[in-house]
Amino acid sequence: MKSSQEEHTGQERNLEKKVAELTETLQAMEEQMFHYEKMALLGQLIAGIAHEVNTPLAALNSNRDTFARCIEKIKSKLFDENTPESIREDEKLKMLFENIDRLDEVNKNASHRIVEIVNSVRRYARQDTLEQSEAGLNELLESTIPILFHEFKNRIRVHRDYGDIYEISCYPNKISQVFLNLLVNASHAIVGNGEIFIKTYNRENDVVVEIRDTGEGIAEEHLEKIFQTGFTTKCSDKGTGLGLALVRQMIEEHQGKIEVESKTGEGTMFRISFPRANEK
Repeated sequence: MKSSQEEHTGQERNLEKKVAELTETLQAMEEQMFHYEKMALLGQLIAGIAHEVNTPLAALNSNRDTFARCIEKIKSKLFDENTPESIREDEKLKMLFENIDRLDEVNKNASHRIVEIVNSVRRYARQDTLEQSEAGLNELLESTIPILFHEFKNRIRVHRDYGDIYEISCYPNKISQVFLNLLVNASHAIVGNGEIFIKTYNRENDVVVEIRDTGEGIAEEHLEKIFQTGFTTKCSDKGTGLGLALVRQMIEEHQGKIEVESKTGEGTMFRISFPRANEK
């Protein structure tokens, strides 16, 4: 009788455990579906914003070119040999045109920077597809990094060490989301100024991405928990809404693996590996 009761109690515990695991899995799936819907809407939104920014930006670039040509014509007239020497050798006038040239160069660089950001946003938005395709991780990283310009600003320097790597078969928007989340995590881990190192290389039939930061690191007692659903050490006002549990899930959907190495005060490195295309 006692044995039968113990067996019944054990079965109840196992059932409760399975129900708890299933509930946790369903919650994670619900969170992931909500996140995908949110990112799909965000993709449409940023594509629209990029288009709207592109129109006045094209006008500004055109006006700058016209302005530069006008200034050159004025300079050619003022400093022509037929112009009185008192004008040609006027130091204040020369300094004025030097300042104009310097400001024009600043404007040109700023316009090119905006064009680069807009193009990156448009490429990022176009990755929102439900179909798998072959993609290069270097390109996906490059289209993701400019999205984080507001995070990095002049505070964090990003070092790129891209190898000549294989393509992988993937959902590009999901892989970009993985990179986005890991880079945001790296940014939040850095107090003040710091650096992020990105390295890609082939390892046998795998493609590997390493993202390392010079931040505060992860405490040893937290390392085994960081991929658990709901676990976070961040404040509520930080993060992208995509936890490391979902990051790992996305990576595993692509038959990939994620590893972490970290020491308090010495920074953190995430190492992601994916099988090359046609090698699954």
